[in-house]
Amino acid sequence: MRSIFNYENKFMQLLMTMGDMIILNLMFLLCCLPVVTIGAAQAGLCTGLRKLTDKDDDTSPAAAFMKGFANGFGKITIAYSIMLALILLTGYTAASVAFYDVNGVKGAPVVLSIVSLCICALFQTTICTFHSRFSCTLWQLFRNAWFMILAHPLRTVLSAALAWSPVILFLGSPRVFILMTPVVITLFFSFIYLFVNSLMKKPFEGIIQLYHEKQESAE
Repeated sequence: MRSIFNYENKFMQLLMTMGDMIILNLMFLLCCLPVVTIGAAQAGLCTGLRKLTDKDDDTSPAAAFMKGFANGFGKITIAYSIMLALILLTGYTAASVAFYDVNGVKGAPVVLSIVSLCICALFQTTICTFHSRFSCTLWQLFRNAWFMILAHPLRTVLSAALAWSPVILFLGSPRVFILMTPVVITLFFSFIYLFVNSLMKKPFEGIIQLYHEKQESAE
């Protein structure tokens, strides 16, 4: 029995990891309440989960979350507000055209609006995940997000689909989303962004390696 409660035991390590993920999930939801801080909360969650999996120092995942959230609060909030405004605008356009046939050309504007929504969601997710790894200016965030999307289209699209899956699920089936409320509150977002981190790990490692090679060549 004593070996079960040993901190070196795999079962105990699993329980501790799950506990950290629940804490990160709750912190993420609380930080999302002002709405405009959702982007900073995403960056914080990615930072906290990376600390949970990498364990490169003794910093707690919760402390890493708050550091990532604080670092991204200004720039990420501005970027998220821009993306949110564009998403609301294109969403309103799509809804308006869907309900009112304007001069008999209903299909094309709806398609264009949906494409615009997807592009905004793609940029928003990439910006947040990028800032969780690297500190840069607002302009650099948009520019680097664009380069990342071009260099790794499949990974960035899958990451955006995962990050926005709660919204897709809620719009597609509100009843199922409500039934999943206990999971959403405890672990849902932590698991989603754990996969996002996993998807984007290789591209980010490539950027870090390239940076080190440039530093070495400059020396």
